[in-house]
Amino acid sequence: MSIAKKLVDLREKLGMTQQDLANAADVAQATISRIERGVLPQPKLDVLRRLAEALHVTVDYLADRTKEMSPSDVVSADPRAQAIFRGYQDLSEDQKTALIGFVRYLQEERKKAQRERGS
Repeated sequence: MSIAKKLVDLREKLGMTQQDLANAADVAQATISRIERGVLPQPKLDVLRRLAEALHVTVDYLADRTKEMSPSDVVSADPRAQAIFRGYQDLSEDQKTALIGFVRYLQEERKKAQRERGS
């Protein structure tokens, strides 16, 4: 998958506009637009780093050097995942089971919303 496609997919998944991403990554909105349109297929490494950080992914994932992020990549790239992981360690077994159930519920809600948007 191209950087352009990944950038659009990740940005939309997070509910961000190009301007939101530009602000979060300290990158010009025009640069993001050029990347997404394929006009700038190989952005500078510094730009990739800032975009990856803002999108909570690794540079390797964004640049399509890896097809998917490993669980450790997810945790290392996203401070929110780090906080969840730290909290998860302190939960009882019943609480861990409940948390997993809640994550599955959220995933189903997301799929439902995507189906409704596609209708």
